[in-house]
Amino acid sequence: MDWLAPVNTLIGAAIGVGSTLLADRFRWRRDRAALNQDTRRQAYAAFMGALSDAYTRLHEIAHGARPAEEARTAAHEVFVTSNLYPLRYELALIAPWEVMDSANHAFWKVRALRDLVATGATTQDPDLGRHIRGYLAATEEAQVAMRRDLGTSWPQRDQALTSPVREV
Repeated sequence: MDWLAPVNTLIGAAIGVGSTLLADRFRWRRDRAALNQDTRRQAYAAFMGALSDAYTRLHEIAHGARPAEEARTAAHEVFVTSNLYPLRYELALIAPWEVMDSANHAFWKVRALRDLVATGATTQDPDLGRHIRGYLAATEEAQVAMRRDLGTSWPQRDQALTSPVREV
């Protein structure tokens, strides 16, 4: 009996099934990576949006020159309603350490700004200006880390300009 034809058929079927399974596996990996990247992008955008919202609201409080007790209540209310803590915890679950480190730094800067505004500091206070510059530098650092993680290009800055220095 001639076994060559059935053996060739089985080998051809095995190759066809194997290549289909391999192609499906590669497609699944690609789709999974795209989903993970989209999840991180959404979490990064939500965190940076909440951070920006908290900063803007704190700046408005400082600009309003409120009495110290009223400023303290308003500044703490900003943090309670900003959703920053839950968004930060979400980042801790999905972001790589480089992103989380810079996001934490930006979070701590806005929290320090909150504490300063809560004392009744106004936009005329030089210490508030230093805190704002530190916050802005930290948020830029966080954006760069997030963009790097997502593989998004960042516009080249003029080397003549001073780059933000990370304050501890």
